[in-house]
Amino acid sequence: MTRIIRLYGQFLRSWLTVVVYLWLLQLIAAFGIHDLEPLLDRLADWSAILWTLVFWMALAVFVMGLIVLFVNQRMALVLNDRGAKAALILVTAFYFVRWLFRWATILGDTEAVTFTLVIVCLVIGVWVWRRRKNGRQDKLSDLSLFDGWYYIALPVLITSALILAVKVRDNSTVLKANQMVVSRAASLPVPQAASQPRPNVVLIVADSLRAQNMSLYGYGRETSPFLNRFAESSSVFTHMYSNSTTTRVSITTILSGKHPFSHGRLTRFLPPYNSFENLVTLLRDKGYTTAAVTSNLEASFHYLALTEYLVYGQFANFNRLTLSWLRDNGVYPTLPGNRMYDELSQFLPFLGFPEKTLDYGPADGTFNRAARLLVHLPEPFFLFVHVHEPHSPYETPVPFRGKYSKLDYREVNQKISSAHSARYPPELQPFVDAHRDHYDEAIEYLDSELEGFLRALADNPKTRNSLLIITSDHGESFERGFFIHGDDLYESSVHVPLLIKYPNQDRGAKLTLPVQSIDIAPTILRVIDVPIPTWMDGKPVTSGTSLEERETIMINYKEPNNGRVYDRPTKLAIRWKQYKLIANCDSQRAELYDVVFDPGEQANLARREAGLVKGLWGRLEQHLAKLGSDRRMVCNLNS
Repeated sequence: MTRIIRLYGQFLRSWLTVVVYLWLLQLIAAFGIHDLEPLLDRLADWSAILWTLVFWMALAVFVMGLIVLFVNQRMALVLNDRGAKAALILVTAFYFVRWLFRWATILGDTEAVTFTLVIVCLVIGVWVWRRRKNGRQDKLSDLSLFDGWYYIALPVLITSALILAVKVRDNSTVLKANQMVVSRAASLPVPQAASQPRPNVVLIVADSLRAQNMSLYGYGRETSPFLNRFAESSSVFTHMYSNSTTTRVSITTILSGKHPFSHGRLTRFLPPYNSFENLVTLLRDKGYTTAAVTSNLEASFHYLALTEYLVYGQFANFNRLTLSWLRDNGVYPTLPGNRMYDELSQFLPFLGFPEKTLDYGPADGTFNRAARLLVHLPEPFFLFVHVHEPHSPYETPVPFRGKYSKLDYREVNQKISSAHSARYPPELQPFVDAHRDHYDEAIEYLDSELEGFLRALADNPKTRNSLLIITSDHGESFERGFFIHGDDLYESSVHVPLLIKYPNQDRGAKLTLPVQSIDIAPTILRVIDVPIPTWMDGKPVTSGTSLEERETIMINYKEPNNGRVYDRPTKLAIRWKQYKLIANCDSQRAELYDVVFDPGEQANLARREAGLVKGLWGRLEQHLAKLGSDRRMVCNLNS
């Protein structure tokens, strides 16, 4: 038995050297100097991916070792050593060619790749031929896989294991500290008027869900049949607007109750809003068990600097690994780790097995994880659930796939990719329309999965009378020459759904009050009878609050273009009563629409209603004045 273990170790050592070498090259490729996460978090994420690769390689070598037992072992060791060396050469060649193509893309000269490859191959060939001809030997040629193991692979593996241990310990320490905060809050005497237990709170945010494509909001296709029925016993807000068109900013706004001009994270390129002034902290301090389930990196509490306020931690239903316990114990996905995961998964599709190897989590897995979590959460609890759908890629399972679109998703994606937002010429509109068909299928898939999760909530005595909120972080555009979301502030990008089912509510209501993302946090506090802090900009949407005269503010996010990074919004919008002003900071031009009589925003009233434009712009300037000195932005309009 000892001999078999020693033989297995000899086999494994060579291949682990290959794995570490592959990982180091991928680490260099994925490293970014502008990544915002702490270094320890990035190293832990990379280390989790490394040990997942180690697990699979150890399993593969074990299978290979069983075969070797029936052949000559000395010959097997020689072949194993040569196979590992061949793998090292292939890995080196692969990353070298990829490096060349990356530079060719940057320089815009693809022919340079071919010439460089030819020259490099010739130089290497001449060098090898001369060495063999002269029979030269040097110290470098004496290096072996044995040296690579002891001087590179083994130190890297030990260091990465220590990093993971430190990260898991730190996460455990934070969770225990938060649990002590909740225990102290629960031990405080309850006021006579508040003798009733506080309700549990479930907040569901669907990514990129625009109201215009939901049958609940009058869309022609029956894309939300369950929510149509659910609205019969909940409150539907018809004039709900997202304050931002990008996820990081929008969720920060939802969970802080602060407008982006107040919390300061105006775009995804600015650092996270790292402050205790947020809803999660308030609920924790009032004895709530706080937890989150997220389905992509943009909505990750870790990426938003909010995990330190979670009592039960975050459960990331994306970038899953075979060593899943690491993901559930504080080794959360990071941006550079996401780049490594995304690239490795293209030729190593088993990284997440037995779960799906994806950089986003489908709705079924997200809601299943949330449902399992509900069983263990102590009451009262606050559960945040972020669902990826209907965000791109608009790929859905049967029976939703192909229900509305006649073109295959991959075929459409070759014409115009859904990976990034972009302007498009008129001739591509049919393919954008096909993407919209797939988007409708994704909404119906989301609706179906919501039905299963909300039925589970209704059947569970613990959650039957919870406060339940369903909304979206922003909309999605398929019109006016702009695809996906970010740059534009038209209704398609900012008009989102909001459904609230209050505890014990059994009758539906349709409300036309102007509400926005900043109103969600104060609404939760009002319902659970917690004082609303003065630093929140939002107002509770419960009865007795006057919202008729209040304006709604929206900001955009623009993708980098031609090497320029936009760390400030390039467009601002304000809606007051039926009017909506869109201010383009780059062109200094204004657009004014009456969205009640012109919901498609086709008739620009800016010239005819110059006085109204001036008044609305003055209101916007008052909000701009809230920005701190380190977040100042310049936006002017031509008079």
